[in-house]
Amino acid sequence: MIILDYLGEPLTHQKIAPGNTATQCSKYCYQYKRYILNYDAGTDEITAGSWIIGASSAAVARVVSVTLSSGDWVDGNNAAGYLVVDSWTGKAWTDNEKIKQAGDATCADVNQPGAITEDVSGYPYKNMMAKAALVSVLTNTELVTFDGSIPDQTSLIGQPMAAASSIILQDINQIRNFYCIDYTASSAGIVQATFFF
Repeated sequence: MIILDYLGEPLTHQKIAPGNTATQCSKYCYQYKRYILNYDAGTDEITAGSWIIGASSAAVARVVSVTLSSGDWVDGNNAAGYLVVDSWTGKAWTDNEKIKQAGDATCADVNQPGAITEDVSGYPYKNMMAKAALVSVLTNTELVTFDGSIPDQTSLIGQPMAAASSIILQDINQIRNFYCIDYTASSAGIVQATFFF
């Protein structure tokens, strides 16, 4: 018999590619918030549940909802409105950059002269801290720490986590204090973190 613990709702996700820089989980992912990203010049419909990326900034987020304020997606090049997103890692979007969805570089343009804004409406889990995080190493071995200390490649400081291994962090302090870095310099490791609320 297999017994599984219920960790909560898996609401946000972060891809970490630390390389030679010790990297933490994003506070924009382990504290649940939604953000407003304005768009215009829409040609290919953006859909709720999809992941988007900025073509020049490489900013990433997951689309919660799409509001079309003017134009349409059918005639091309004139849909405008805003996206509500979560799982944003904090990397700034660039005004007028292309928004890619599933590899499509021509969905719409960012229409955000200023910084991305927080969604101030009421929604479930708003401002809640993650109860748990599932951290999985996808490629190459990573050095990790959970106490806020910085892992080091040269001295091999940190706990090695091999590719295809996972750990569940069930304390917000462990999540906040998690760091990872590639075990071997320039080995291009990838870590995925899913946050449960």
